[in-house]
Amino acid sequence: MKKIVLNITVLAIILSIISCGKDKKEETKIIPETEETAATSKVDLNETDTRSNVVFTDEHIDKIYSQYLMIKKGLVNSNPKLVQQEAKKLNTLLDDSEEKKQLKATTELISLTKEIKKQRDFFVTLTAETEKLISKADITSGEVYKQFCPMAFEGNGGYWLSDSKEVRNPYYGNKMLKCGSVNQTIQ
Repeated sequence: MKKIVLNITVLAIILSIISCGKDKKEETKIIPETEETAATSKVDLNETDTRSNVVFTDEHIDKIYSQYLMIKKGLVNSNPKLVQQEAKKLNTLLDDSEEKKQLKATTELISLTKEIKKQRDFFVTLTAETEKLISKADITSGEVYKQFCPMAFEGNGGYWLSDSKEVRNPYYGNKMLKCGSVNQTIQ
């Protein structure tokens, strides 16, 4: 009896090995994305199906917000060079007024930083300062979406501003591209 059970067990193991071998498909090699491959990728991870074309009564605020969005785009795409370039452009739009002092200092830090992780750290302050500026401005059309990712910064969370309801996370890029939600709509 033990011999029959042993033979059945051995036969079952052999059949499972043979059948698993037949079902195996050719594996596709996936190359993990690094800062270098993300920066050279032709795919814009920041693209969404809809965008809100925000227009402020103050054209200068329009330009500042547009440059902020370009920095966000660079972070979403994990492209530190683009982030640096766009931060330099934003810095030239800012005067030395007390109201924009922190915003200007933050854009300067981002423009000098080559590491995407540090740029993302500075982006928290950039977002807060940009939000202060645009919340005082009048919007004639469109909406600004304040979004939040609870996972950012070791679970402390992080906010950013967007021109789309669709989440494109600047703190994680392609690792967690759609992690987050709209926290507030500014009109």
